[in-house]
Amino acid sequence: MNVLLSRKDTVRLLILSELISRKEANQRDIARKLHLTPQAISEHFKDLVNMGFVRVVHKGFYEVTESGVEWLTKNLFDLHVFSEELVKKLYSKSIVAIASGNLKENSKVTYWYRDGFIFAKEASDGGNGVALMSAQDGEDVLIKPLEGFEPPGKGEIIVVKVPDVGEGGSRKVDYDEFSKLIKSNPKKIVVALGVEALITCRKIMVEPIFFGSKEVCIEAAHHGCGVIVVCTESMLDSLLVSLVDENLAFEIVSFQK
Repeated sequence: MNVLLSRKDTVRLLILSELISRKEANQRDIARKLHLTPQAISEHFKDLVNMGFVRVVHKGFYEVTESGVEWLTKNLFDLHVFSEELVKKLYSKSIVAIASGNLKENSKVTYWYRDGFIFAKEASDGGNGVALMSAQDGEDVLIKPLEGFEPPGKGEIIVVKVPDVGEGGSRKVDYDEFSKLIKSNPKKIVVALGVEALITCRKIMVEPIFFGSKEVCIEAAHHGCGVIVVCTESMLDSLLVSLVDENLAFEIVSFQK
């Protein structure tokens, strides 16, 4: 866990991780993702080269050396042990779930993730938790886990591309196909990026999340909730960069006439 005690080591770990996971990433890409100035990222790369952790491939592009891989592996393992123990302690206490059916205090329950939320029902066999209070169907209930906590998988993201207003905007959308998508995914959150996207949703009587929509999309997907992102074409590149940076998978569809 020593890597967390030194800001320089923390940044080095993040840089090496980026170079390992995205071999095409260059110095500028990494600086943008880590919110570092060009001067700061340049200094960090100089230090990494001098330490023998990276080598220059060509201007602005680097690769991790064997020594860098060894240093990264050791520190990631230390972080894994530390975080795993901390997560166990956090979730060994209690979690808030939504009751699926009536629950009695001290009864064994089975809890699971669905659509970004934790649900709990009376256990038919051993169960994986205990209800710390009674609750009626649909109420909030406190659960104590009995075994390791399994985080949710990432939510599905469907990006619907809408033309800019200069190219026809909401007038160029096939609303029959768009409505089918919305109706076939009733549990997904709908967000809109751009006024053209907002109007497109409103034309089929859907009021999407508009302000802070990109952040909502990312947060919801990380919690396992599906998201439909209706996005104006001029804002598409910025959205996709954010989703790639967050390691979130997505599908792009277009319903242009």
